[in-house]
Amino acid sequence: MAAGTEAMENAAWIDCDKIDELLHQRIKVLVSLDGSDQSSCAFEWVLHGFTQSDRETDLLIVHYYDNTKEYLPPKWRRNAIQSDAEAKCTSALVSKRYNISIRERTPGVKIGSLLCQDIKEHAASFCVMGFVGRKGKDKHIIGSNVLEVMRQGKCSCVVFKENDPAKLPLNRPAKFVVSTGLNPAATKAFVDALRLSRPGDHIHVVYVRPYLEPHSKESKVTQAIRHKYDAIFEGMKDASAWPSGKMVKFADRVVKLVFAPQGINEGIAQALVRYANNFEADFVMVGTNVLRVDRGKPPLGSVSLQIVMEFPGNCVVSSFNPDTDMAVKNAS
Repeated sequence: MAAGTEAMENAAWIDCDKIDELLHQRIKVLVSLDGSDQSSCAFEWVLHGFTQSDRETDLLIVHYYDNTKEYLPPKWRRNAIQSDAEAKCTSALVSKRYNISIRERTPGVKIGSLLCQDIKEHAASFCVMGFVGRKGKDKHIIGSNVLEVMRQGKCSCVVFKENDPAKLPLNRPAKFVVSTGLNPAATKAFVDALRLSRPGDHIHVVYVRPYLEPHSKESKVTQAIRHKYDAIFEGMKDASAWPSGKMVKFADRVVKLVFAPQGINEGIAQALVRYANNFEADFVMVGTNVLRVDRGKPPLGSVSLQIVMEFPGNCVVSSFNPDTDMAVKNAS
């Protein structure tokens, strides 16, 4: 491989030992319930989806109530949410694998801030929540609590737009689309897709090839991405092709690298969403560097944010922290 291509690939890489650690550590999932259809649908997926195939998963179900809101409909009230959560957890999991926390909301403190506190206290791997919360119905307007978790939560966030449990991938393979590029956050998104998936699920790693890049002559970026994922996929099939041999644990996933063409007058996000829609993806994964916020930037880059806003299905914003989620190899 050309030196320039190898340098770009190394800059996007997460050390193999760290990938192994992420893939094999116990998953801790925080589920935020508010009574909305989206959060209820998310809860169904967590209970009857990947947790049923991965017993190394712990759940923390949280609900923050406000006793002053007596006008709320019955299904949004504390007792109804607590009873429903207890009944569903009891029927699906052994008691040591879940905990239900029902707490009164602190006056003046946003729900998003309370979620971030719980994420930190319990070292959650994922926070699962509805996209718009209880106040909105527009799937193109992201809820303020979701934004707060993305900004300060520092864990991967699964945001649900689906509100019909019948459409969940519970009795069929789930379809994941991972938006990729030459950055370690995109690699973390692929790792999260493996962690959330079950045997038989489909994971398409998608790079949008620039409109002006000819198919007959791949750019160095395209070559680096192809080489990078060819190596990962080979490690999933052949234990000897991965340093520890542990990647073969995920050989029962159906993985594919896709170079999706960018249409004329089409942005990268639009091309990615078009592919995900045609594939009928259940989840789209995007990566973000948590240190963006510390540098005064929004929690998501413009392309990732546009993907999350425009894709009509569920999204996973994979949180990558260079201080804890790596060592990334230095580009030579």
